[in-house]
Amino acid sequence: MECSGMLRENVVIINRMRATQELTDVVLLTEGVAFHCHKVVLSAFSAYFQAMFTCGLRETQGAEVLLRDVPAKCLQLLLDYMYQGNLPLDNDNIQAVAAAAFLLDVDGTRICQNHMEANMDPSNCVGLYHWARNMGATGLADCALRYMCQHFAEVLELDAQSLGSLLCSDDLNISQEQVLLELVLRWAQRRRGDLQSENEAAELLRHVRLELVEPAFLRKARRRNPILLQDAECSGMIGPALQPAGLCETAAPTRPALRYGMETTDLLLCLGGVNKEGVPSKRGGLADLSFCFAPHGRKTYYIPSPLKACRGSGQVTAGAVSRDNMLVAIEAEDQYRVKSLDIYRYDHVELKSWVEVCSAAHRDMYALGLLGDAVYIIGGQMKVNHHYVITDSVVRWSLKRGGSWLSFAPLPLPLACHCVVSLKEHLYVLGGWTPQQLPEEEPDKLSNRVFRFDTGKDRWTECTSMRYSRYRCGTAVLNGEIYILGGIGCDGQDRGQSRSCLSSLEIYNPDTDTWREGPLLPTSLLTLRTNASNTGVVGNKLYLCGYFKGASRHEIITKEILELDPAENMWTVVERRAAMHDSYDICLVANLNPRHKLPPPLIYGICLPWTP
Repeated sequence: MECSGMLRENVVIINRMRATQELTDVVLLTEGVAFHCHKVVLSAFSAYFQAMFTCGLRETQGAEVLLRDVPAKCLQLLLDYMYQGNLPLDNDNIQAVAAAAFLLDVDGTRICQNHMEANMDPSNCVGLYHWARNMGATGLADCALRYMCQHFAEVLELDAQSLGSLLCSDDLNISQEQVLLELVLRWAQRRRGDLQSENEAAELLRHVRLELVEPAFLRKARRRNPILLQDAECSGMIGPALQPAGLCETAAPTRPALRYGMETTDLLLCLGGVNKEGVPSKRGGLADLSFCFAPHGRKTYYIPSPLKACRGSGQVTAGAVSRDNMLVAIEAEDQYRVKSLDIYRYDHVELKSWVEVCSAAHRDMYALGLLGDAVYIIGGQMKVNHHYVITDSVVRWSLKRGGSWLSFAPLPLPLACHCVVSLKEHLYVLGGWTPQQLPEEEPDKLSNRVFRFDTGKDRWTECTSMRYSRYRCGTAVLNGEIYILGGIGCDGQDRGQSRSCLSSLEIYNPDTDTWREGPLLPTSLLTLRTNASNTGVVGNKLYLCGYFKGASRHEIITKEILELDPAENMWTVVERRAAMHDSYDICLVANLNPRHKLPPPLIYGICLPWTP
């Protein structure tokens, strides 16, 4: 409370210094109005001003800066936001203020975007879409497009010119072209009988890429829509689109470009893997990139490494993916050897980088789960009263509401190095190891037990145990079942019997609460050294991305990608020399667009493998 009060008092003092021009060191000029400011305050809130005042530009030494494209009223509001933390917005000033915020790269841009999204309606969604595209606000443009697709009836009131400009865009975030065909047909149906509108409908249909529409949908649309039957021009456009390519007497027409959303695909992401000495970075810059693999087409891409955003040295220790978020947890250590556990989200559209969203009390050997809009940190090892203990603690943080971490029902027993998966609105915890509870037990007793967590009831339920007690294993959910494979373990409950590296695959059916054996792995193997999973599911197939054949700390990762097709029930190698790091930290699967991926760096003047 004292810190909060002091912060408010300091804000008042700094704003008063601006009003009295005390210690101000720069004057912003626009529309003949002068604003006396402090460079340090401007730089703290605006990357534009920070670059201006620190990169050797003439404004670094000058006392005045002329801003030609920023209205004085908008600049006044943005400066008030910087000095007071308040940005009053309404429908009259929002567009001008947002444009100025984007131009000056002020962190109030997010506030402007939230206001626009909250006040979006059929009368302004198209205008917002085009405005956002011109400003480079991809997230806002996607939001406006989703609104248009979800409110067909209201958007149908658009004039032909506005709708036509929308249909021409390559950047529409739609997965199927028939969405746009249906939009045009509904637009025309509402104006049936109007000769001018019928002529305009034919012109709008030209902007629909009919070759990308499923033939069955196109035939059905032609049967059910009179405009396509009666208008010779419209009918003439549909015929060639339905013509099989091999039957055309003339050369087949060039296939039109895909829309943005049609390029989106599931990628296997091998994240992290930079050691604390930063050796990969010194040897050529690989530290800043993470390997991505698209099984469909077997293409390689790269995205920025989450460790690039990490404070000090760090390691990715866990991760999870939802429909809208890709999250990783990074165990970081600063220059004072203070450890933290920070959660980062990947902004793949606008920033194309990792952004920190929250931090949690430090622990290791834990499991991270993501269910709905909530992140769960489960079990692991924590420092309590200067001693490290294995914990049964479960905490949750909301991605939407933020706030503090909240405690939930503890695990039925303390666990470390365990696995967690999300399935049918439940979290499942599998395997791991527990601390010694009885004198005759092993110091690190392995577990073959399985627990299901009902988040709504805040209750744990024990399920049927696995055949093998194990840890350092891979886990994934495929066709509504849980797959767990490899690792270090022993047959049955751990009673001190010998352990070995496993080639076993076990499959759990949650509906029947039963386990069955899957096809053996080609070799006994371990997952990653972080204990994170090295498996992912793409297109109803299971992929294993790199593995270790032994437990030696000097063991080298085998950079193969294995594929399991449940229909064939056998493993195949789909990539033998994947460009992943020698010791990457975690494998995730995310639905991303290759347009946002990075080309490979040059290493010793040689370009790494890349298939765009």
